[in-house]
Amino acid sequence: MTKQPLSIADTLKQAWQDLLADHPHMRIRDAAATLGVSEAELLATDCGNRVTRLRAHWPALLSAVGTLGPVMALTRNAFAVHESTGLYEDIRPCGDAILIAGHHIALCLLVGIWHSGFAVTEESHRGPRHSLQFFDTGGEAVHKIYLTEHADAGLYRRLVDIFRADDQSPNPALPAHGPNPPLGDLKQCSELPESWRRLLLADTSEAAVTGRISMPALRALMQQLAELMLPIQVLVGNPGALQLHDGPIQNLKITGPWFNILDQRFNLHLNEMAVAGADIVQLRYRQHALTGLLVRGQNQQTIASVFGGYDDTNGENGFWRDLLRASALAGGS
Repeated sequence: MTKQPLSIADTLKQAWQDLLADHPHMRIRDAAATLGVSEAELLATDCGNRVTRLRAHWPALLSAVGTLGPVMALTRNAFAVHESTGLYEDIRPCGDAILIAGHHIALCLLVGIWHSGFAVTEESHRGPRHSLQFFDTGGEAVHKIYLTEHADAGLYRRLVDIFRADDQSPNPALPAHGPNPPLGDLKQCSELPESWRRLLLADTSEAAVTGRISMPALRALMQQLAELMLPIQVLVGNPGALQLHDGPIQNLKITGPWFNILDQRFNLHLNEMAVAGADIVQLRYRQHALTGLLVRGQNQQTIASVFGGYDDTNGENGFWRDLLRASALAGGS
């Protein structure tokens, strides 16, 4: 019998397996970068095995996630990872975006640029780990949802069956090009809640940069916030998703280049080596002053944002503003 030549997908899958044999703990994002492909392309090579391609019915699928119980939502960019554990509730559209305001979960998902989604089963030291993973037109991961031990695995399997795509080929079929709509389009949405509108304005020309603090000063500020249990808002995003934590932080830890917040329902992983500094920005919003902290990368891109607690009557927490000013005096860069 003549041996059939390997397809491109088979060749890529074999290369991935060879890479894992040498580096068994390598994450798929790093493996994809090493192999010169996108994460979606690499993941698709396992369709029909541990991976199931999903139909692009994002609003219905996300609504179904709300039936699963507690899940872990993960949104990341190149240098920050934001993880929140809670419920997908109060799911509503806002233009091409979907807003989710569940118990311990706050998301703005720009599903207009989502291209593909997969249900994924991975082996972990605790057994099989199930997730739903979503990617943009370039094959970059924009949002992931992981089942927790308290989620309903039976309903998850039903969800995967319902939203299973007819095409389960190992090829990702990424479009040749697909420009992402600017975030400004979201700000024009009349249904956008004030809480999101306020946060998004802090990273525009409407906000004035009034100072900058270094990474060590940022670390010291976060330690103060943890000791005081002062409620803050921590935002991490990418072109397809924004994820927000609203509340105090507690457990901080440095692991190699990573600055970590490791709380029960909220984790943040920030690559300190990528941080050039954090800009202090100010603007007027309605009748109140708003002060934010934009953590910047070497190319001045925003990696993460930190804000103080805020209410519509009294504005932002004045203690937050005082701590930020003190940090600028003590550790400006």
